[in-house]
Amino acid sequence: MFERRDVLAGVAVGVAALAAVTPDAAQANWGKSALKAPFDRRMVVNKPRAYRVMEEAKVDGIIALNPINVFYLSNFVSYRTKMMNPHPSFAVMARDEKQPIGTAVSSSDLWEIASKERDYAELVIPYSAPTNWRDVAAKGDFSVEPTSVAGGRWPISDKTETPWEHDWAAINAAWQGKMAPTPEWALVRLLKEMGLSKGRIAVDDWRIAHILQDLGFNAVTCIPGDNIFRRTRMVKSEVELGFMRQAARANQDAAMAMLQQLKAGATKADIDQLFMIEAAKRGAKATWIAAGTPAGMVEPELKPGQAMLIDAVSQINFYHGDFGRTFVLGEPSEALKKRTAMMKVGWQEAFAALKPGLKYSDVSKIGLEAMKKTGLSELAVGCGPHSVGLQHTDHPFVEGLPYAVSDDIVLEEGMTITVDFPSLSLGLGNAHFEDLVVITKTGAAPLASMGEPLVVG
Repeated sequence: MFERRDVLAGVAVGVAALAAVTPDAAQANWGKSALKAPFDRRMVVNKPRAYRVMEEAKVDGIIALNPINVFYLSNFVSYRTKMMNPHPSFAVMARDEKQPIGTAVSSSDLWEIASKERDYAELVIPYSAPTNWRDVAAKGDFSVEPTSVAGGRWPISDKTETPWEHDWAAINAAWQGKMAPTPEWALVRLLKEMGLSKGRIAVDDWRIAHILQDLGFNAVTCIPGDNIFRRTRMVKSEVELGFMRQAARANQDAAMAMLQQLKAGATKADIDQLFMIEAAKRGAKATWIAAGTPAGMVEPELKPGQAMLIDAVSQINFYHGDFGRTFVLGEPSEALKKRTAMMKVGWQEAFAALKPGLKYSDVSKIGLEAMKKTGLSELAVGCGPHSVGLQHTDHPFVEGLPYAVSDDIVLEEGMTITVDFPSLSLGLGNAHFEDLVVITKTGAAPLASMGEPLVVG
C-alpha cells in the first residue's frame, strides 16, 4: 500500500522500480473482515443530507419508484421488486423533518417487516388488490379509489404458531380490511398522511407524475428528481460507509482469490464463475467482472504473457465494491511493466491530491499530468473519477439535458469514489488500475487495500 509521503518521491524512480504482486502475496495481506462483520440493521438514508438537498432544490418532498431509491429511503426491498413487477413499491420523504419516511409495500411483504430483522421506514402502507376495478373502469372516473381485497386470510393454528408466526398473524389482523387496493393508491395514502397533498415534489421516475394525474391527485407539482436522489446519495451516512468498507474489501479479496486460480486455457465463463463463487464466500453478490476488455477476452482462452484488464464489481446490502488491476499469466513484457508503472504514478499523485473542494476535472488533470511526466504518455492511459455506492456510478448528471452527461462534481467529505486508470490498446494488451476511497475532512482514505497495479499469476 502506498501512502502520501511516498507520492512522486521521484517519477523516474517510480517507473523504474515497479513491483509486481502475485495473487498469493496480495491475498496474504488482505483481511477478511467482511466475512465476520455484524449486520448493521439501521436505516441507510443520510437524513441530514436529504433535508439539505430538498431545501436547496426547493421541493416539499421526494418520491421514489426506482428500487435503488426506494431501498435508500425505506431500507427495504419488496418481494414484488424481486419479481420485477412494474410498480412494486414506492417510498416518500418529506422536507418537513417532523414527518416520517413512508413506504408502500405489498401485503406479501408484511411478514418480513413484522420479523424486524432491520429498521424500516416509520410509516408503512400495504396494498392487496382491487375488487371492483371493472365498475370503476366502466365509469371512467379513476379518482375514485377501488375497494381492496381484505388480505391476510391464511389459516392460523395455535398449535404451530412460533413467535414469528405470532407476529405475522398480528400484522395481518392489524391490516385486515384496511389495505390500499393497489400500490398507486397506497402512494396517494402516503402523500395524504405525510402532509404532501399539495406542493412541489421531486420524482425519480416520470411515471409517478402520470399515475398521480390519472388518479386525480392534481394538487401537487411533480418535477424530475433523479439528480436530487443522486446528489443526496453521493455523500454517505455512517451506516453506508460501513457497508461500503465491507463491499470494497470483500470485492477486492474475491477478485484476487479468483486470479490466484487462473491457469492457461481459462475462459471468460471460467473467470465469471470463479468470481461469483469467491464473492459469495465473502458474503457478497457478484455484479460483473470485466476480464481482458469490457467486451471480454481478446482470445477464447487465457494464454501466458497476455495482459488482461480486470474490473471487478460486487455488492453487499446493495452497496458496491469496485476494484481494478492488470493481470498477466507468466512473465510480463517490459512494455506492460512500464505502462502499469505509469498508472501507479498517476494514481499516487491523484490520491495525494484528493480532498473536499477538488473537482472531478481537477483529479483527471492531476493524474494525467503526472503520467505525462514519466515520458510514457504515448501508451494512452485514461484517468477518470466516479462516485460509487448503491450504483456503480451514482453521481448526478448535468441538469437540463435530455440525456445523461456526467457533471463536474465537487468532492465533499463522506463521498466514496474511485479513480479509473484504464488502458485499452488493441494488439498491446489491456490494463487497469483502481481502488475505492472515501473523502475525509482533509484528504482521502482507502476503503480496502491499495497495492500494485500489476498482478502476475
